Amino acid sequence: SWQAYADQLTNQGIAKAAVYGHDGSEWAKSAGNSATGAEAQKLLQHMSSNGTSQITYGGQSFITLRNADGQVFYGKQGAGGITAAKSGKALVVGVYDQNLQPGQCNNAVENLAQ
Repeated sequence: SWQAYADQLTNQGIAKAAVYGHDGSEWAKSAGNSATGAEAQKLLQHMSSNGTSQITYGGQSFITLRNADGQVFYGKQGAGGITAAKSGKALVVGVYDQNLQPGQCNNAVENLAQ
């Protein structure tokens, strides 16, 4: 099940995780993740257009750190942030807090999306 993938991310210390279809449809989401399919769609559009503006996910606003290739997105908010990576079929999203290093979230999300 897709839920196992979201759980795999939270088991690695990621605060909130989700897996979406390329149309923004929700396939799996971790407990406590209030993000909507509409936010996932906007994130996908932001990635495909190489946007540099702030993006909202789960009601939190993130500054765009890296968004260059349409495949991987890094965002930051305070001591935490967001990583999103596209696979052939899905968008994998992880939101981390001050308890996790950004690189750990990036690696976990990107590895899952491969």
